[in-house]
Amino acid sequence: MAKKIKFKPTPAGILFLSAIAVLLIAIIVLLIFGIKNCESCKNDSGNKSHTGEASDAPDVSSDPTDPLNPDNTPDLPDPSPVNTQDPDATTDPDATTDPNATTDPEATPGPIESAGPSSIVITTPGAVTSASPSAGASATPTKYYTSPTSSMKKNAKKGYVSADKVNMRKEPNKNATLVKEKIAKNTAVTLYTEQEGWWFLQCDGKYGYIKKDYITVGSAPTSAASGAATGKVIASKIALRKSASESSECIKEYADGEQVTISWYEKDSNGKKWYYVKTSDGKKGYMYADFVKITSGKVNAK
Repeated sequence: MAKKIKFKPTPAGILFLSAIAVLLIAIIVLLIFGIKNCESCKNDSGNKSHTGEASDAPDVSSDPTDPLNPDNTPDLPDPSPVNTQDPDATTDPDATTDPNATTDPEATPGPIESAGPSSIVITTPGAVTSASPSAGASATPTKYYTSPTSSMKKNAKKGYVSADKVNMRKEPNKNATLVKEKIAKNTAVTLYTEQEGWWFLQCDGKYGYIKKDYITVGSAPTSAASGAATGKVIASKIALRKSASESSECIKEYADGEQVTISWYEKDSNGKKWYYVKTSDGKKGYMYADFVKITSGKVNAK
């Protein structure tokens, strides 16, 4: 009778058998996934020839010159024009030129305007003197005359000083240089032209300006016209008397420099000359001629 062999698994044997079983399962899983992947490739290839089936798609020539080959469509230019300008860019209607922009130093400069004339006194007849205008004034410089033009002389008017101790100046400006000062009332003048509220005129052979407010157009009063002379006191003190005599009553005494208007002269019994005058305060009488200096005009006998 044969002896029966008994199989008694050991722990090492069990572990070995388990490893073989796991390996077999892994191989089976890999085979299943490989078959599935192969089927997916078949589906993606469609009607390609490697499947062994006839394709329903027409056989397209691979000839590059074949016009029916869709891969041989020629490249056509883009019909839409290329716009290099930003379509969203707009011109700012409020844009202004930068006032601080500098001029290109290489640019050709334009004509340079000459500067306005400075104040220059010109003494030729009819010429004018021009002064630079002050800030904010007109671009045309102020002009003043130093002598009358031929047209002024032709259209000159008669006039006389209507106030006492009036000053004549070089320009129509109260701060201008004096030409003649303390001109007596009723002194005859020759008027040429008005300028900025002043008269350009001639007085005692001198040219200058007197404010229009102190001038009256027309012939001087008789008392001034008859003598047509002015003078001033040259003594430290002189008496104004009622008549042409040293013994006559004294009206008032005047100091050196007093301006007077002389109407005529008379001589007393001693042959001394006396001027009939009008003083700056309006008083009239006689002054001894040796103490009065004629500054303009000519004095006639009464």
